[in-house]
Order: sequence, then C-alpha cells, then structure tokens
Amino acid sequence: MSASMIWIRMRLHVALAVLLLAGTSALAQAVRLSGVVRDADTGTPLRNAQVKLEGAALAGRENSQAIARVNAQGAYRLEVPPGEYQLWVLAPDYEEVGTRWVVAPGQPVERDFELGKLSGAGVYKVETLPLPRAMIPEVSGVAFTPQGTLVVTNRRGEVWMRNAAGDWRRFATGLYEGFGLVAPGEAEVLVIQRPELTRLRDSDGDGIADRYETVADQWGITGNYHEFTYGLARDGKGNVYFGSGMVSYGRGREIPWARGELQAAQYHPWTGPGNVPDGHRSVAPLQGWMFQVSAAGRFTPFAFGFRQPLGVGVSPDDELFVSDVSGAWVPTSTLMHVERDGFYGHPDPLKWHPDYKDRKLSVDELRALRRPPTVYLPRGLMGTSPGQPVWDTTGGRFGPYAGQIFLGDVTPLLMRVDLEKVAGVYQGAAFPFLRGGGLRLGGMHNAFGPDGALYVAQTVRGWMSTEGNEGLQRVVWSGETPVDLLHVKLTARGFALRYTTPMNVSMGDASQYQVKRFLYNYHPLDGSLRVSETDVPVTRVQASADGLGVEVELLELQPGFVYELNVGRKVLSRTGRPLANAIAYYTANRLLSGETKPGPSRLQAAAAQVARPPDARRGEEIFRLNCVACHMPDGKGSKQIGTPDYTAAESPLKKPDHELLAIIAGGKNQMPAFGNVLPAQSIADVLAYLRKAFQPPGARPAP
Repeated sequence: MSASMIWIRMRLHVALAVLLLAGTSALAQAVRLSGVVRDADTGTPLRNAQVKLEGAALAGRENSQAIARVNAQGAYRLEVPPGEYQLWVLAPDYEEVGTRWVVAPGQPVERDFELGKLSGAGVYKVETLPLPRAMIPEVSGVAFTPQGTLVVTNRRGEVWMRNAAGDWRRFATGLYEGFGLVAPGEAEVLVIQRPELTRLRDSDGDGIADRYETVADQWGITGNYHEFTYGLARDGKGNVYFGSGMVSYGRGREIPWARGELQAAQYHPWTGPGNVPDGHRSVAPLQGWMFQVSAAGRFTPFAFGFRQPLGVGVSPDDELFVSDVSGAWVPTSTLMHVERDGFYGHPDPLKWHPDYKDRKLSVDELRALRRPPTVYLPRGLMGTSPGQPVWDTTGGRFGPYAGQIFLGDVTPLLMRVDLEKVAGVYQGAAFPFLRGGGLRLGGMHNAFGPDGALYVAQTVRGWMSTEGNEGLQRVVWSGETPVDLLHVKLTARGFALRYTTPMNVSMGDASQYQVKRFLYNYHPLDGSLRVSETDVPVTRVQASADGLGVEVELLELQPGFVYELNVGRKVLSRTGRPLANAIAYYTANRLLSGETKPGPSRLQAAAAQVARPPDARRGEEIFRLNCVACHMPDGKGSKQIGTPDYTAAESPLKKPDHELLAIIAGGKNQMPAFGNVLPAQSIADVLAYLRKAFQPPGARPAP
C-alpha cells in the first residue's frame, strides 16, 4: 500500500449524528470520540500516536486543542463539545491525517484511523554518533574547526575533539558547565561557561589545551540551580556573542552565593493576586542581556530584555539572532533579530540599564519600547524551548533549503524558519521540519559539518529525565528531493507559497488551503494563550504553470497577527507523493506597505468554551506538555529543582482541590503561575490526572 493512500475506516454507533452539522450550541453535552490508530500496511496499533482536535469550541484551552495519546492497544478517547474542528492524527515517522470535523450532539462516535509511513521517511536520516566511554554525554555545544575537526563541550566541564578518522581526544577539563563553543583553529577553542568566556589554547602542540585564558567575565552570576550563560556564536569580524539568562527566584533561598550586586526586587512589581508569576528574575548584574566581545577582547553589553536566551546564532550576513523561551513577558517561544541597544520584552533586565534603572515604565511604555519577535514559535507543534539557530550554507548538500534557518528544541523536534525582509524588517514563516525518525530530546546546539550534515548536540539534565537521550546525533540528506513547502512569502493580499517539487492540479483548489490568524498577549503573566483566533477565508488561489508556486488571497490581511496556513491532503506531488509537512506559521508584524497596526475587521474570534467536569485523560497531555520537566514523568519530583514527590505518604495531593487549584493557577515559591498560560478548565483537568496517576494510598484529599 503506497504512503499516499490513507484509508480511514468509520464505525458508527446507533443514532450517530453525521459530521455535517455546523453552528451547534456550545451548551450541548460533550460528545465522546474514540477509536484505534493503526499502521496502514500492517494493521498493527501505533502506540505512540496522538489524536488532536483544534477548533473554536475549544478556545478556552491552550492552543484551542484537545489531545489524546493512544494506549498500548492504539486506542484513543476524547470528549469534546459539539462544533467544527480541525482534526489531526499524528505518529512519529507516519503521515498525518488532517481533516475538518463537525461534531454534532448525540451518541458517541467511534472512528478508526490508518496511517501510512511518511513519504519523506528516508529523505533525512538521523544517525547517533558513538562517543568515548569516558565522556559523560551531556553534550551542550558543537562546532567545527576550519580544517573540519568536530569539537564538542559538555555540561560536566569538558571539551572533546574528533578527527576525520573518528578518533576522539579530550582537549580540556575543569570548566563550570560549558554551554557552547566556537573553534577558530585546531589549537584554539572559545567556550562559554557559566562564569566566563574562556579561550583554550594548545601552546605546545600535544593536542591538549594547556592555557585557559579569561576573555570576559563582566556580568553577575549566582549559585542558583536554574541559571545559565548561553552562546556561543562568532561573526566574520571575530566578534563573539553570548547571553545571560535569569535565575529562578523564589524567596531568596535558591541563591547561596553571588558575584556582583544583588537586586532581587522586580523592576516592574507584580500587583496582581497571588504569588509573583513566573519567578525568573534578573537578580545579578546584566542577567537577561546579550553581550558582544570583540576580537580584541572588548566586552560590550549588546541588547537587553531576554528571559532565557537559549539559542544564539549569527547569520551569513553577520546579523545576530536569538531564541527566547516562553514565560512571563514572553507569550510563546520566539526567534528574534537582535540589534545593538534593543529591548526585547522582559523588563527585569532594565534595572541594569543606565537610562532606565531609575525609571519605572508602565506596561504600555514597555510595549512601545519592545521590539517584537521576528518569528513566533507557537507552543505545541513548534516545541517548547528552542535552541541555537544555524543557517544552511552547505551549497545544496542538505537539500533545497539553502539559506534557511534550522533550530532544535528540548522536545524531539527540528524546526525550520524562512525569513524575508518586509518594509526593511525581518519576519517570516516557521515550519516543523523533522519529527520522529529517531531524533532525541534536548537539541540545544547545532552545527552544519563539512560533510553537509546537521550535527545536533543534546542535553536535558535538570529539565527532564534523561532516559538515555543525551549525546550527539547528525541528520543526513539522502539526495532525494523532499515534497515540502519551501517558502511562504507575504503578498499584498495574502501569501505566496512555493513547493520543493511540482504539485498536482489540486494546488490550485482554494478549498485545499485553510488559514487562521491569532495574537499573543504581551504581559507579566506566564505565557499566553492564542487570543483573537479566527478563520480567515481564502477568496482566490492562483497556481503557476510549473506547479511550484501558488498565490493565496485572503478575505482580509491585517498586520500584527500570526497566520497559520494548512495545505489540504489532496495537494500531492505530480508523482503522487504527499507533503512531508503541510503547515506553516507566518508572523506578519507588518504589511508590504509598512503598516504595523491592525484596523477594523470583518472577522470575529470564536467564543470561549463552557466549563465541563475535569477530565484526567486531557490532564495527562497537559501535564506532559507543561509540568513533566520539573515534576518528572513518575510524579516523584526533583530534589535538585525542589519539586515535591506526589507519591510520598506526605504528598501535596493530601491538600483539598481548591487549595491545589489555587497553587497551580497562582504559583508558589519557585513554581510559576499557570493561570494565564492554561485556562481554568485545563488546570482542573491536570489536577484530576495528578490524583488519578499519583495519589498515594491513604493520602486522600482533605475536605
């Protein structure tokens, strides 16, 4: 059975209401959806599949989604209110099933799905590189020398090199959590560790660094468990760039020592109810800043307003780009073009700026000062914590994506970003590039090698259970042209899409293009839901004769929104192969005219969902996406982070529901408030899951 043929079997219960009814009242009773997901060729259950529904009736949930993970038998179960949905069925290495569903009130619906193997499977192969037995595989940085030698650093303070024959040697030891490096030569490596930028030199030619030189250390650090110095990237003039993240600050007990003056008070004090949301704070000098060090060693505070600038990259044109991680003032993870003296959103680092330290800017003033993200990376399909951006400069050895940006994530995902300049400023589209195929967690740093492959350094220690996921992998192109969306560019009336290979006549069918738009809130709470989300009707589609391009015109095009574009499953290559990826998110900060402010609209966002009883099945997915990094998959927590053991005799689950719901919503100690990133319904769902999965015997909640 070919990968392009996906058969969907339907088994209907008695009195099933067919999925063709729209406009049903949200007050109607939820409908149970269930079934089994199988391999289309073998019929075996797909145990790692997910079934997702997105729609206006779920607007009160994060990303307007309901998600079910299948069990060992491939079975899923969901309960959703009547309404119209976009349905996705996903499994690593398999084609996604995507369709519009209209769920009518009535009897439960049972529907099975059969997924074919991804058409792109094998186009890109993931290989795990063997490491020396003596190396602890918390690989946190990767680079190549001009001669092609592979160089890595790990979080245990080592630097290793591998020559063309595959032989490893330890180049340096004794660093304090190396977190990125560049390698100007065989005998010189620049590495960023928590307290300093260090130059390592092999002066006697024995292959081992014998000189450790401090290049820069002019920023504050503390002993906080959650503090990192991020980088490293180097431009053509020899300038290097790195940044300092903020600490996870509760009551001060997490800072056993500090270098530099401490300023624990918030620059923009929290005046809302409950604890301070998202306790990441700039408490030591210049935390939350990006830095430049010139080739001559001059240290310059370069830009400010970052929460956790995890990914640092320099483009082929010597322009700095940084990825930041969602939380307070960062509504979802982002990729930003960073320019000197720019403010990028989080106000706490302003306390170290000579022009702002004694001024207390309002939210409106901060919003006006803030430079918006170049590209938003919507949480969920586009990961949670993006890593280092790198540019495809391989000259075609990595496929058709020359000049585009690739970046990993703490989840097993590689993303791709296609930028353009609109009215003189960068913006563009983000795509999921690789999901599955053996890709592991923790892709924080990347580098293209001399062989044209993408090398991915992976570390997750302290964020989630390692489970053998750390190390070094490389992604290799087979030489076969992938069937993919190559570009999404803004036009005066919509978007111009270009494919990697000629597509069939369905590419000119307007019904095969679905477009949504939405906003994120910039505010002091922890992250943001999608707001003002609405469908944008496609009014006209014009396909090019060569089958490579199509212009999609919209009923309305407004600046300031993120646009989600989905291509229908009838759009195939002329050889009958489906798209490896059919979704893109375009951040339209401005229009071609330069306009940045949206005007009156003919479109209306969907209404919020009516509350329902807590659902532990939904709560499990929410826990996995938002909580597992600190609370661990087994619910036992982390002593290092300070999260409790839910399974212990003195479990927090002995507390009554109202108290635990308040803690999840408002935060406590180092735990951030989730009351803004999750709706109340989702918080109730996750508590139901905690009680079902981890409630210890005899630890029933208090009345």
